[in-house]
Amino acid sequence: MNRRIIAITINLALLLSMASWAAAQTATTGQIIGLVTDSTGAVISDAKVVLTSDAGVTRETATGPDGRYRFVLLPPGVYHAVVTATGFKQLELNNVVVQITATTTADATLTVAGVVQTVNVTAAAPLVSTATSSEGRVISDSQIRQLPLPTRNFQQLLALSPGTVASLSNNTELGRGDTNIDVNGQRTTSNNVVIDGTMVNSPGTNGTGNLSVPAPDAIQEFIVQTSLYDATQGRNSGGNVAVVTKSGTDQFHGNLYEFHRNDALNANDWFLNRAGQRRPKLLRNQFGGTLGGPLVKDKTFFFASYQGTRERNGASLTNSLMLANLPAGLTNDRSTATLDALAADYGVTLDPIAQAMLQAKLPDGNWAIPSAAPNAAADPRTLIPTPLSSVSDFTEDQFNANID
Repeated sequence: MNRRIIAITINLALLLSMASWAAAQTATTGQIIGLVTDSTGAVISDAKVVLTSDAGVTRETATGPDGRYRFVLLPPGVYHAVVTATGFKQLELNNVVVQITATTTADATLTVAGVVQTVNVTAAAPLVSTATSSEGRVISDSQIRQLPLPTRNFQQLLALSPGTVASLSNNTELGRGDTNIDVNGQRTTSNNVVIDGTMVNSPGTNGTGNLSVPAPDAIQEFIVQTSLYDATQGRNSGGNVAVVTKSGTDQFHGNLYEFHRNDALNANDWFLNRAGQRRPKLLRNQFGGTLGGPLVKDKTFFFASYQGTRERNGASLTNSLMLANLPAGLTNDRSTATLDALAADYGVTLDPIAQAMLQAKLPDGNWAIPSAAPNAAADPRTLIPTPLSSVSDFTEDQFNANID
């Protein structure tokens, strides 16, 4: 009896793991469907359809009694299809694009046997899909490269999909600059994120913050499905974010890049400028490259990427800036007599250590404790919230590799 219970338990665990794998794969793949007919519109059954991608993926199927065929679980990319049937000309369908979680329709009309016929098919998925009820917008690699990303984090593009809302990205953010999104009124913790078929939801919060963030040059495309997705896609009630990283092909390809910004390229923060403080330090270098190609022609491919980030940031609103309550009477006059008089206004005696701190200067000549912001307070004992800036460091070396 115990052996039977153990066997049943193992089988259930295997079934659940297979279901999870299938759901994860569905979340990061697409499909092609089509109808094969003759010139009169009659359906053709048992027509052979051979599908090949630019990356070397090959699939084969046949049409059913209704003349329809379907290729599922296809990695996103560009495909080429060849349709053949007894007594008809061979037909080629070129530039059939498969997008993540999308269904691409590629119908074929065959004519009587003869020479090879070639037909070019528009690659883009339809704006209104009649094959599925799910809603979402695919963001391609070209859009990821061309749209502005303050910290080169693809999450800053998640709000491009209808129904999504996110805070405005701050270009002074330290590090990756994570973005949390609300989808159709759901909480930021109601989303599901999948990268290359693996769920990577933020532990504890289930949001999009604190996730692994592939370099934009390593991402092929992503989608935010906002509603009406089926059970294979939706783990939560909010948005379903699915990301696919790039794969190699039969041709070697790659790139090198560097993004740089420094103090000379930035304006001063308005509040710091009003307080008479200098423009804070903001030095950011993001550099790296990608390389992909064949390991075994038509069979095995690789793609690798590296991105390094070096940042010294004194402008980040969340990591480098703070408000200190300074006495209105604290000015650039730091003489002992002036400081003693200010202390007397508070009814205390100035400690020698406190005096030394108030009179200390930084290497650049500024006061270590700055003067209060300009104000109209008549009472020098009034506490004035004054913005202060400190420098935070961020360093990251990121490596990604795919073998397909």
